[in-house]
Amino acid sequence: MVNHEPASGWEESGGLDDGPVVGARRRRAIRIAVVLALGAMVLPLVLSAFGVARSAAANACAAYVADLSALDESRVEFDLFARGGPGWLCVAVAPSGASTVLGNLGPMPAFPKPAAPGRDA
Repeated sequence: MVNHEPASGWEESGGLDDGPVVGARRRRAIRIAVVLALGAMVLPLVLSAFGVARSAAANACAAYVADLSALDESRVEFDLFARGGPGWLCVAVAPSGASTVLGNLGPMPAFPKPAAPGRDA
């Protein structure tokens, strides 16, 4: 606040009148620029996490399907409203073209562990 008493000889800074004059349009432009900058920083992280999760899900699903001799291929799909919660669904595709959902791998799947001890996955 500004000290209006002439006896002190100096004015105290930090009042409302001492700050920069910023209009509503400029404040809105600065806020938009900040939101865009934050989005530009977060978007690559989200895309990278999505790519890593998709790759891990594809590898885990391929390992599961390799155990089933009657099925040829596998694919993964991300479903927000899956039965086991949001996550990657492992879908096995038979030679006839019929697809079967094997299970939900979760949002960040890991490579499956061997079913039997001493067996490589």
